Amino acid sequence: MQALINELVEKAGLTEEQAQKAVQTMIGFVKTKLPNGLSDKIEDLMSGKFDLSGMFGGDDDDEGGSALDALSGMFGGKR
Repeated sequence: MQALINELVEKAGLTEEQAQKAVQTMIGFVKTKLPNGLSDKIEDLMSGKFDLSGMFGGDDDDEGGSALDALSGMFGGKR
């Protein structure tokens, strides 16, 4: 999350305080748009403490595949 704050300071010319408020506002907004199972993980995700790779990259041996595999199959990707 600090990396995003630093970018807002550098690229948008915000003060540290303004950037922190902007990030907290964005996190609050995103939380309202996510299902309950994910909304409580958004701060961990932004801080690099939550890894989504398990949801999007299954093992080849996994019969169920990942969510990304399922989407790929829906649009003609190899499965």
